[in-house]
Amino acid sequence: MQAHTLDTDTAASAPAQTAGPAAATDPWVALTQARTAEQLCQAWLLVLCTMLTQPRSGLLLLRDQDNSYAPAAVWPDGSDLSHLGNIAQEALVKREGVVRPDAAAHTQFAYPLTSGEQLLGAVVIEIGPGDAALAQAMRLLHWGAGWLVDLFDRRALGERDTQLQRSAFIFDLAMAALADDDFEHTLLTIVNRLAQRFGCHQVQLGVEKGKTVRVLAMSHSAVFDEKTNLVNQAALAMNEAFDQRATVLWPEPDQGATLITAAIRQYAADSGSAAVCALPLEAEHQVVGVWLLERDTPFQAAEVDALQTLALALAPILQLKRSAQESLPRHAVRAWHAMLRRTTDTSRPGLKLLALAGIVLVLFLALYPAQYRVSARAVVEGAVQRVAVAPFQGYIREAPARAGDVVQKGQVLAVLEDKDLRLERVRWDAELEVALRKEREAMAKADRVALRLAAAQANQARAQLELTLEKLSRVEVAAPFDGVIVRGDLSQELGSPVEQGKVLFELAPLNAWRVILQVDERDITQVHVGQEGEMVLTSLPGKVFALRIRQITPVSVAQEGRNYFRVEAALTQPADGDAIQMRPGMEGVGKADAGRRSLLWIWTHRFVDWLRLKSWEWLL
Repeated sequence: MQAHTLDTDTAASAPAQTAGPAAATDPWVALTQARTAEQLCQAWLLVLCTMLTQPRSGLLLLRDQDNSYAPAAVWPDGSDLSHLGNIAQEALVKREGVVRPDAAAHTQFAYPLTSGEQLLGAVVIEIGPGDAALAQAMRLLHWGAGWLVDLFDRRALGERDTQLQRSAFIFDLAMAALADDDFEHTLLTIVNRLAQRFGCHQVQLGVEKGKTVRVLAMSHSAVFDEKTNLVNQAALAMNEAFDQRATVLWPEPDQGATLITAAIRQYAADSGSAAVCALPLEAEHQVVGVWLLERDTPFQAAEVDALQTLALALAPILQLKRSAQESLPRHAVRAWHAMLRRTTDTSRPGLKLLALAGIVLVLFLALYPAQYRVSARAVVEGAVQRVAVAPFQGYIREAPARAGDVVQKGQVLAVLEDKDLRLERVRWDAELEVALRKEREAMAKADRVALRLAAAQANQARAQLELTLEKLSRVEVAAPFDGVIVRGDLSQELGSPVEQGKVLFELAPLNAWRVILQVDERDITQVHVGQEGEMVLTSLPGKVFALRIRQITPVSVAQEGRNYFRVEAALTQPADGDAIQMRPGMEGVGKADAGRRSLLWIWTHRFVDWLRLKSWEWLL
C-alpha cells in the first residue's frame, strides 16, 4: 500500500481563501458564482457543512503536483483543524472511509476521493454525537464526493483535450516546417502561425549568428528593413534571452528567477506592446534562434509552457534546415565549433577519455625516437660468377651436372660429341703425311718451287691438326673452381646443337657472397654507401646476417607497378655454418639502418610524401 504525505501544519495554520463569491451569504450562490478552483472547493465544503445536522468543522484535502496532500478548503474559516490530520492520513492510506469518535464524544468521519485507481484527496468532517447525524453525513458526503470527483474528471478531460490540441498544433507546425525547402520561407510560416495561435499582433524570429542574433522573419511581413531602429531594438531584446538562455517576459511575472529585462522593457515601450515574450530555441545545448512575441494581454504560465514545448520541437528542425542550406565553409566552421563544445563540456566522459588517450598516444609516437630501417627484398648472389661456354660448335653428348649441384674444380659438367673431330684428326694426319712426302720428293729433286709448296701444305695440315687436337682436349666442359652451379641444365638437350661461345653453365663460389637489395624508389634517398644493415633469409629465418651497403646502381627496374633500385651489399661477418648453407638465388628481407626517427614519422612519412607530391601535381 502506498503511503502519502499530509501537510497537517498547513491545514492547521493556513486559512482558506474566501475572497469573491465564496464569501456570499447563500452557499449555493457562492457555488454557482465560483470562478477559481479555490473558490469552488470552499463553496462546495460550505454547502456540505450547512446541510449537515450537527456540523462542527470540515476539511477538504487535495493532491498537489508533488503527490503531497494539502488543504484546499476549511470550515469554519480560519479554524485550527490539526486534530483531523490523523484520521485524514488513515483514510488516504487505506483508501476507504474511516469513522472515529474523539475525546469530546464528537464523531470524526474521513472519506477518500478516488477516480478509478487514482487517489485525488479526502474529505474530513466533524459532527456532533448520534447515529442519525452520522448516517446523514455519510449519505451527503457520498453524493457530494461523487459530484466533486466528477467535476475533477471533467476538468482532467478538459486538460487532456487542451494537451491534444497543443500536440496537434505542434505536429502541424513541425510538418509545415519540414515540408518547405526554403529556410527563410519556413521561418515566415512559423511566425505567422504562432501569431495566429497565440493572438499576437507581431511575432519575430531571430537566428543565431556567432555571438549575436539576427532577425530573419517577421509575421505578416514578407520584406522588412533590418536597419530600422525598431528591428534593432527587437534584436537587442532577443539577445537578452539569447545571452541568459532563458525565457524573458514583460511585464515580469510575480514569481520566478530575476532576469535582466532592460532591452525587452525598452522595446515594449518603443513598439507600444503591452506584453512581450522573448524565448530561446535550444538544440544540442546550443541556442539556434529566439522568438519575440508581442500582444496586448500578458502571457499566462500555460502559454509560456506551450511556447517552450514548441521551441523544443522546432529548434532541431530549424538547425537541420539551416545546416542543409549553409555554405561549405560555414558548415565547416560550425562543425568545428560544435566539436570544440563537445570537447569542453561535461557530456560523454568516455569519449573524452578515449580522445585524451589518443592525444597522449600521438604525442608519445611523435616524441619517442626509434631506429628507422629501410626494408627491401633481398636476393643472394655469388661474389664472383663464372660461365662455362661451348668451346666450339658441336652437339651435346652428355650433361651430368645441372643447376644447384655443388661441383669441384675440374669436375666434368658436360661432354660434347667428338666423332667428327676424331675423323677430322685422321684427315689432317693424312694430309700432313702427304705434304711431308711431297716435301721430301721435292728436296730430292732439288725443285725449290715444289719444295716451298709442299712445306706450306705441310704447315697448313700441321696447324689444322693441332687445332683439332685442341678441340678434342676441350670436349669435356669442366668446372673452373669449387662452387655451385647457378644456372644451366642440359639434361633435356642431349644431342642438340650448340654454337661456339654459348653459355652452358653459370657457377658461383661457396664462400663468397653478395646481397642485392631491391629498394623502392620512395626510400632510395634514405640509403647510402657504407650504411649498415641486416638480412634474414626465407630458408634461414632464425639467423640474422649483417650487411654493409657497397654500391647503389643509378638505374631503376619496374616490378609489380613500382620502380626499384638495385643496391649491392656485402656480408660483414665470417662464413660460419649458416653462411655456408647459402645458395645463390635465395631470397629474404633486408633492412638498412637509416638513423633514428620518431615512430609517428616512421609510420606516416610515406603518406605525407605522397600527399606533398599530389598537392604539387594538383595545384599546378
